Amino acid sequence: MITRRSRLALLIVPALALATACTGGGDNSSGAAASGDQTLKIGLLTQLRGPSQAAGNEAQNGAKLAVDVINGLNPSIPLPLASDAGLPNLGGAKVSLVVKDVTPGAVDPKENEAEAKKGVDEVQKAAGEAVTDLVSNQGVNALIGAYDPEVTEAASQRAERFEVPFINADSPATFLTDAGRDWFFRIGPTWRQAGQAFFSLPGVDPKIKIDKIAVLYAQDKAGQDVVTSTTELAKEGGLDQPNKVATFGFKPDGSDAAAAYARVRAYNPDTLLLYSSPASVQPLLQAVATSGWKPKAAMSFSLGYVTAQTFDPAAAAVDGLMRSTSWSIEAAQRNPAAQAVTGLYQRRFNSQMTEAAASAFTAVMTAAQAVNNAGTVDEQRVRSALLSLNIPGEQTIMPWAGIQFDETHQNTLAQPLIEQYHNRAFSIIYPSDAAANGAKPIYPAPNAAG
Repeated sequence: MITRRSRLALLIVPALALATACTGGGDNSSGAAASGDQTLKIGLLTQLRGPSQAAGNEAQNGAKLAVDVINGLNPSIPLPLASDAGLPNLGGAKVSLVVKDVTPGAVDPKENEAEAKKGVDEVQKAAGEAVTDLVSNQGVNALIGAYDPEVTEAASQRAERFEVPFINADSPATFLTDAGRDWFFRIGPTWRQAGQAFFSLPGVDPKIKIDKIAVLYAQDKAGQDVVTSTTELAKEGGLDQPNKVATFGFKPDGSDAAAAYARVRAYNPDTLLLYSSPASVQPLLQAVATSGWKPKAAMSFSLGYVTAQTFDPAAAAVDGLMRSTSWSIEAAQRNPAAQAVTGLYQRRFNSQMTEAAASAFTAVMTAAQAVNNAGTVDEQRVRSALLSLNIPGEQTIMPWAGIQFDETHQNTLAQPLIEQYHNRAFSIIYPSDAAANGAKPIYPAPNAAG
């Protein structure tokens, strides 16, 4: 068992905070050494290879931008810690970022359960080793990121052993907070909250009917979480009669996605709820395009790898598809802080800010604010500061009511958005007050069955 005491023993180096200097010039660090006697070191777990590489790079950019906002003088950005250089309650201490690639290894989805289990074990082992390196060797005081729900789970287990705060913004799986860990905090909305938003759409437009549901999902732990959340919500909404809700699984690599989608078509639902793993997105899109069939309404419970560009190869086939998201560039235009940050991001990286970047930016800002409130990088006191955190929505760049944690360490003020894909772009359709010009859902979806 790795304890906090043994970890601290490894890190006792005379005048470490004064002697260490991290710059933004390399791939694995950003920021500078503290001018005072402490430095807040944040470890970012992200994916820099594989199907989630683009989102991983965006998360890294978002985190780096947050470090720069905190460490520099940015009075034009109306966010806590932006107008001071460093953390004021720590004598101007600076924030530094250490990046660790946690791209999952290939998980064999064949029917050989031993091989599949071996693949999952390798992913979890790699995530645990990444946390060990960040804490024991790099000396980080807090962790953010991880993205993939199963990578996040393994990383949070190791963070628990080290007693280091882990602030997650990008893994919506409900099981992560249900585990009851002391050091894991999630600031983003859950898939259950996203499902609640989707089931609220008939209140926005009475034409929308949710009567017969198919849940199509990649057969990993995250996919099972989507199944559990959506079937529970369907029952709570009175759809617990026979032949009203059916589930259809496919392998995480998408190799049998076409066969699974054919079974969904035979079931003929009016509503499709789906979760695709990063590797299965394109096979599933191909299956939809080849089939020539789609239901009246479909929503994807996905992560930041589902973008408008992702759908380009099958744009006509998925016209009208909805997705859950925790952030939107459209919503950012209504928030002065988000406007300022997205403009800075555009100038810095020559690209538009994304959900992955915004989530990582917010995770860094949340960690820094908790440390500043605590007045120290001591992990126990930072954890206490997180438990008592109450950040108003206008002091974030997210479309939420704010950040405040409940007893499970889930942010109770996080609010998901529902966007719909049309004309090769996503637009907000829920909640109504976030939709531009009173936009309504397109229902039924263009060229839907029936």
